[in-house]
Amino acid sequence: MGRIADALRENLRTIAQSDGRSLRALDQELKAATAATSPPLALSGREAAVQALIGKGSFQQQTRVTLQALCRQHGIKGYSNLNKAELARVLAQHGVEPPPRAVESFSKKELVALVKQLMALLA
Repeated sequence: MGRIADALRENLRTIAQSDGRSLRALDQELKAATAATSPPLALSGREAAVQALIGKGSFQQQTRVTLQALCRQHGIKGYSNLNKAELARVLAQHGVEPPPRAVESFSKKELVALVKQLMALLA
């Protein structure tokens, strides 16, 4: 019985990983399609308030891969051999705004405080 359960567990794990990769790829395609077809929308008052709560982004909070992607998006050349600090400097020199901090990077305490502030805004 133990071998069957282990085999089933392994199959489920493989399926879950495959589904995760498929969903991430689909999400990236949807984001790219949405960005290509829709013009940027002006933020409403609530959206601006939420963005103010999250705060401005920082290049130092981003990964090197993210910074390289920003360079690629903005047509900056010669970035592949730069380290994170140099990438941040080059992006700032080209006037690129740092992306907002990813929600996944917030601590539990910060998320609870953020939700409380959002609830106060929506009330």
